[in-house]
Amino acid sequence: MSSAATDPRSIPARLNLLLAVLALTMSGWLWIALPLLLPALPALGWSLLIVVLATTFYWSLLHEGIHAVLLPDRRLNDALSRLLAIGFPAPFAVLRFGHLKHHQFNRTAIDRSEVFDPALTTRSAAAWRYYPQLLIGLYASEVAALLLVWLPPAWLLRLAQRLPAEPGLPSLAQSLERQLLKPDTLRAMRLDSLMSMALMTCSVWLYGTHAWMLLLALLGRGLLISLTDNAYHYATPLHAPGDDVRQARQLDLPRWASALILHFNYHATHHRHPALPWSKLPAAASAQDRQFAQPYVRALLRQLRGPIALKETPGRPKFSCPPRSLQAARIRLRPSCRRAAWSRGPHPPRGSASRPWGR
Repeated sequence: MSSAATDPRSIPARLNLLLAVLALTMSGWLWIALPLLLPALPALGWSLLIVVLATTFYWSLLHEGIHAVLLPDRRLNDALSRLLAIGFPAPFAVLRFGHLKHHQFNRTAIDRSEVFDPALTTRSAAAWRYYPQLLIGLYASEVAALLLVWLPPAWLLRLAQRLPAEPGLPSLAQSLERQLLKPDTLRAMRLDSLMSMALMTCSVWLYGTHAWMLLLALLGRGLLISLTDNAYHYATPLHAPGDDVRQARQLDLPRWASALILHFNYHATHHRHPALPWSKLPAAASAQDRQFAQPYVRALLRQLRGPIALKETPGRPKFSCPPRSLQAARIRLRPSCRRAAWSRGPHPPRGSASRPWGR
């Protein structure tokens, strides 16, 4: 299913604006307001737990901006998203490029962090790379982009050219040069970088001897960002040339908890409908998505099992299962069908052209 243009009327603009004000208020509390109040009221430091626990909510708002469904007006959408990203902190253009490439290269050689090739490395060596990436690495790389955007573009291109290519998909280096390294985009990223670094420097000075609280809060944010990122894709079938790139799991949460993270747990639905606003995801989820959703916390903890050898990754089911219409009606399935149903979804015919599923 291709990415369709978003109907501006489907975007809950007023609600999103209120949520963005809430997120920016929390960001202002983290970076500026709290350190000003800490000397008089040290117990306020415990409020950072709320800021950390709201990490997925904060990222989900940014995620709406990345897909241009935060606000109907594109310029206002991007301006508000950049403001949110400054307090994340990372350049918004980098976050957008990285996430849309995730849609385009999902489960390819450059987007399957848990998979290793036993012919090239050992499981223990793979684990030394995997666990830091799982627990903090993704967020650390996004924050590091504040410095990377100042490197000469030619250096960044050479780094991108070292990444593995995927048959049938464009080179990442070409996309980087065309989309991220344009002069106007570079200027915007560097301006955002300056603002983020100024905010961080000012905040550290304000926290003073309490700066360890800020560090712990950022480590907590990094843990949640990195741990939740690949939970929707861990141990899903890998991409093959001409195959679909939308492999993702739906994760199960109570309705109230799902709403708190803007239904980000409807991830399989999002990968099929990336232009759909968060408020429309539950209605767009198929009965199969709901039936085979895995418990949210269990999926997060499952990643702690560690890296997976290339030959051990699951493939597409080769057995015959009842038609999806029967599965949607919750007909009792044999265990093999239940285990595999999450990975199938309504994919296009094998051999259909892969394409980016974002803007």
